[in-house]
Amino acid sequence: MEHKSNRYDDFALQYAKLVAAREEAGIEHDPIMPRFLKLLGDVSGLLTLDAGCGEGYVSRILARQGARVTGIDIAASLIEIARAKDPEGTISFQVADLSQPLPTYQNHFDLIVSHLVLNDVYDYRGFLTTLGAVARSGGRLVLSLNNPYSYVVRGHITNYFESGKAFPYRGMAEEGVKVHFYQRTLEEYLDACLSAGFQLQHLLDIPTPEGTFKRRSDTLLPVGYQFPFFMILSLRKP
Repeated sequence: MEHKSNRYDDFALQYAKLVAAREEAGIEHDPIMPRFLKLLGDVSGLLTLDAGCGEGYVSRILARQGARVTGIDIAASLIEIARAKDPEGTISFQVADLSQPLPTYQNHFDLIVSHLVLNDVYDYRGFLTTLGAVARSGGRLVLSLNNPYSYVVRGHITNYFESGKAFPYRGMAEEGVKVHFYQRTLEEYLDACLSAGFQLQHLLDIPTPEGTFKRRSDTLLPVGYQFPFFMILSLRKP
């Protein structure tokens, strides 16, 4: 039987510790965030949804840049931590399952961001459909995700087309965060985005040079070779 939900609630403190270390190291040391923020551009004043906000890492960055941020996550324990890290209440943090409709915010947001969330969502089509519904006309969706092709190169999976199967994040599990991702093809993700009413504007491959990832015995990438382990999709709702 497939896992149909992740269990970040069970590992909220361990996960928050991992994110805190990343946040303390600074954006410049994050492999994705500098290019993510550059692609976003000026967010000042934009009604922004952080979809799958976790403990609020991206929400806090965007709020400091002047965005009017709503952070939504399915894990109540992570939302509790996010609120504690925003004592002034600058950000509206809420608990909700974004795979289900969110009629309160129909056609509401200028910008939707989602950082390393999509791979973790079982009902990815429902998730993207909701994001399409809450984006206003002309609004943008910017997603970062693990490159689906990279799971083969990294030795996580042997069948790229084994869609919907759950696999553990080995590195996170070693740090006590025993959650999983679902294998989907890039074709499936892009089709779901288009079906949700978005148009693709940019696809960015994120370099992962030697030393920026943990090499394992089953890693298929030869030493010295580079392959994009992450990507960013930037889309717009007409």
